[in-house]
Parts: sequence; structure tokens; C-alpha cells
Amino acid sequence: AIKPLSAEEQIVAARLRDVEELKKARVHPFHVLQAMKVYGDGRSLKGGNLMRGDGPTWTPSQKVMDALNDAFYLAFQAVVPTGKRHYIGLDISGSMGSSFMGSSLTVREASCAMCMVTNAVEPSTYIVGVTSKSGYSYRRITSPFNGLTPINFTASMRLDTIVRATAALPMGGTDCALPMIDALEKKLEVDVFMVITDNETWAGSIHPMQALKNYRTITGIPAKLVVVGMTATEFSIADPQDGGCMDVVGFSSDAPAVIADFVRN
Repeated sequence: AIKPLSAEEQIVAARLRDVEELKKARVHPFHVLQAMKVYGDGRSLKGGNLMRGDGPTWTPSQKVMDALNDAFYLAFQAVVPTGKRHYIGLDISGSMGSSFMGSSLTVREASCAMCMVTNAVEPSTYIVGVTSKSGYSYRRITSPFNGLTPINFTASMRLDTIVRATAALPMGGTDCALPMIDALEKKLEVDVFMVITDNETWAGSIHPMQALKNYRTITGIPAKLVVVGMTATEFSIADPQDGGCMDVVGFSSDAPAVIADFVRN
């Protein structure tokens, strides 16, 4: 339906760049990112047999692709901040390069997008790359705990730049307890800890729940913990008896709003 130089192409591109409409519809940047990747692939994720490649196909319009790219960043203005202090541990392991929901979007791109949005809209955000606790000597210099490397997100950085920067970091396992341990050591005041990974979560020398309880007890802050597993592979980190913890197993475009509501109580 969208052909080059057509009126439809101009209408779609203009509407995608309409900030007020994005706000009115509460379009999250993650919605736009998924749409951009699927539309850019030129084939539907639903309908037909994807293995045979006989599902619906189309030729993407470059004008629409440009508008979707702009809409991704414009949609930041549609996100309502929680006002909470966030400490985000981002998994940068090799498995994060896998496909997200069968599209050309990778788990790394999706997780970096989540970090970008949080960093852009929340007043206080601290982001680190989480890797194995052993190995490279530079980690002993940049962090008191092996396995954490601060990642500096700036408002002017684009998604592709951040994805390349995180992919270049040394890769290893994921210890979900490290953010709480690090925050306690540095005396950081945190309202919500968020660990974003694919599905490879494990406990190191201390279980994440115990690390969270230690942080709460010593600081007096009723901090929350959200562990986001962005692929639908079963895992369990959160204590089901603890109302301040959430496991997200399998990630959809609705997940950011659910997480934000949880953070807001």
C-alpha cells in the first residue's frame, strides 16, 4: 500500500513524526523499535510458513524507515518517568547477540534500547555492564568488584553506537547479585535494581535475594529488584514471598509499562 512518491507514504511518515500523537497513544520507543525492525525485514512474523518464507512480504519504503527511526527517539517524550533511582546491570555476554522474537532485532539491541529509554526519562540512572567475576585486570581498576564496568549513556548517543560499545566489552557470565553488592560498597542510594539479560542468569557467591536483603537492611531503603529475562526461557531469581521483586520471563512490547507500574507500586 505504501509506494515511493505516493500520498500514503507522506501521510505515514508525517504521522510517525507527530510527537503529540505519539504521546496521546502512549507509544513506547520499544514498540517503534520492533515495528522498525519487522517493517525493515520486508516480511511478516505471522502468517504463512516462515521456514519456507511464504508469509506476507513487502518492499520497505526508505521514507517510512527514516520516519520510524525518528519516531523511536521522539517517543522518549511519551514515556512517563517513575521518579525512582535506578541501578541497571546490563548483560553484555555473547548470547545477547541472538535473535529477539524471531526478527532481525537482537536481544542486545532490545536491552540497550531499554537502558536508553530509562536513562533518558528517569532523573537518576546508573548503568553498568555485568560480566564474569574473574578475568581481565582492567576491571579491578574500574570497579571494586570484578565483573562490573560503568557504561556512560549520554542523551546524544544513538542506539547503534551504544550497541557497538557494549558488544566490545569483555564477555562472560552474569552474576545478578553484583549490582546490590556494588551499590552497598559505594554507598549508592537506589530505589530499584534492574538486571537485563537474555536467559542466562545464575547466582555467584551470594544469591541475588540475599544481596538485596543485605542492601535493604544496611541502607534502610526498601529497594526493589527486577530481573528481566528477554527470552522465554524459564528461570527463577525473585523470592515469590517478597513483594518487592519481579522476574520478567520473556519480553514483549507491553513489558516496559508493566515494569514501570511495579516500580511505582
